[in-house]
Amino acid sequence: MKIAPTSIYHSLRFQITLVIVLLIGVLLINTLFSFYSENQRRHDYDTLQSSGTTQQLFSSLITRSSQYAEAAPRDWETYFRDLGMYGQDLNNIILKLDNTLLTLTDLPDLQQQWKIYSQEIHTVRGDLAEPKLEAVAHWVVAHQEEINALSDQIDKRIKTMLDQQLKTQSQINIALLALSLLVGLSALFALNQFFSRPLQSILSRLQHLAQGKTAADDAITSRNEMGTIYSAINDLAFNLDTTFNLTRSVNQATSVDSALCFVYREYQQRLPIDALCLIRDSNDSQSLLLERVHSDQQLTLQENSRYSKLHCELCSMITLSEPLLWQEDQDWDGKHSELATYLHNAGINSALFFPFNNQSGSVLLFASIKPSAFDEKHLQLLKNAGGQLQHAFEKTELVESLVISAISGLSKLAESRDPETGDHLARMSQYSMILAEELSHNSPYQDLIDNRYIRDILRFSPMHDIGKVGVADSILLKPGRLTGEERRDMEFHPAIGGEVLKRCEEQLNASGHSMFTTGIEIAEGHHEKWDGSGYPHGWKEKEIPLSARIVAVADVFDALTSKRPYKEAWPVEKALKLFDEESGKYFDPEIIKAFHRALPKILEVYERLKHV
Repeated sequence: MKIAPTSIYHSLRFQITLVIVLLIGVLLINTLFSFYSENQRRHDYDTLQSSGTTQQLFSSLITRSSQYAEAAPRDWETYFRDLGMYGQDLNNIILKLDNTLLTLTDLPDLQQQWKIYSQEIHTVRGDLAEPKLEAVAHWVVAHQEEINALSDQIDKRIKTMLDQQLKTQSQINIALLALSLLVGLSALFALNQFFSRPLQSILSRLQHLAQGKTAADDAITSRNEMGTIYSAINDLAFNLDTTFNLTRSVNQATSVDSALCFVYREYQQRLPIDALCLIRDSNDSQSLLLERVHSDQQLTLQENSRYSKLHCELCSMITLSEPLLWQEDQDWDGKHSELATYLHNAGINSALFFPFNNQSGSVLLFASIKPSAFDEKHLQLLKNAGGQLQHAFEKTELVESLVISAISGLSKLAESRDPETGDHLARMSQYSMILAEELSHNSPYQDLIDNRYIRDILRFSPMHDIGKVGVADSILLKPGRLTGEERRDMEFHPAIGGEVLKRCEEQLNASGHSMFTTGIEIAEGHHEKWDGSGYPHGWKEKEIPLSARIVAVADVFDALTSKRPYKEAWPVEKALKLFDEESGKYFDPEIIKAFHRALPKILEVYERLKHV
């Protein structure tokens, strides 16, 4: 089984790699933030230390200035002493305050305020060689409230700033913790969603498959490798389920039609099909026969249509027994065969042709009106079930062929006992089929007539006089007029024919088959009349089966227009005039109307097979 490649974005490797990258990313973010927090704590420690140093320096400046202002020197000796003491302390304090406040870059307004005070102190102090220490001391004492306020502001602002930074770091820590939890939970969810749960579903699906549970299952919708593996297992189960169902259908099918119906129903759930057709290599070896069509759609595909093998794409496929996939985007410009052109004109835009691997030359056509409806996966599905498909039709074909051949032999036997009939059976069966086709298109009976009904009319109409096998030769071959009793014996042959076919039907029913319902209707009712004056039962109007009413018209038309030892063939016009006169008496009026509409086709058969 061919597994489609997975998109890189939906591959398990990409998804797992993405989860790992996210986890590494979160870990890296946490690590970088840890380094940042450590550096920030060092900075905060230095800032806090600078704040304490500033408080001490401001306090020392005020204290030393207050002491000096109270005990200012009054002689040069003391003054020069204080230059080395208060003066030196004043310079150190101012220098340290300048340097310390310079580090507090987050407090530019307070730095500017201290810069103003520092400049005023330098101005009051004057010459550095002979500073005015007393004036400076008095200036400091005079501005001690402002200086204390500045000190308090620095302390408060630094504490506020540190509190805000601590709060921000706490929020970031919470956010990173939430992100870590989110990524971790997402990783667990992804691991469960894309790996663990699909793996468990795959194991469960395999266990069910081992137990013979092949029903369709869509437990996994993942598009990664796990989903692809599950899809492949599901396809395998799907194919096995199709094979098993087909095998069961083979045992239930009792005819080619029922086999066609079973296969259509089964594959309609698995393939986008609108029609299932059976194509055969005809006996003339020059054409293909579209023998049967089964569909729920209103398609223009006609059964028993023939198409030339010339330039036919199917011929090599039939010879090689190789299935063929055909899509509408191929060339339909007339270079293809008659069959291909016919399918295209009938609205078939996609097709799968499946040939049987035997000598019958039979092909199943899975047709769709949708463009590009099929792919290699669908073709592989047919290949896997090829044996069952072939067996389903071979078995039912054999049964039908044997039974129909036997009954047809009886029909020909009955015909051979009546030397006047010529090619009567061939002609009237064709007339009957044409009438049934016409009624299926435009009549009150169109809902009752499908392809199978038309095929049964063609198949069983030759059996209409099979009851003549039970009529004595002295009556059947009598050259003169029959007596009343002989006439009654002759008129009993429809009942004999119906009884013969009923016995055949009973035997088939015992083996699970049913085939002769239409044949029984035709044999029993083809001599009944619309007004009730017919025989053997005296049925009237719709009491007479539709199939018998159709065959009655075809039978009488051929009898009238064919030459017999006791009469010449009637002209067609004379026969049509009689039909019009007997419409509503002998014949169903709707069937007579259909006969007139189908007259061109009927005359074609008449000219080809006439006996005049």
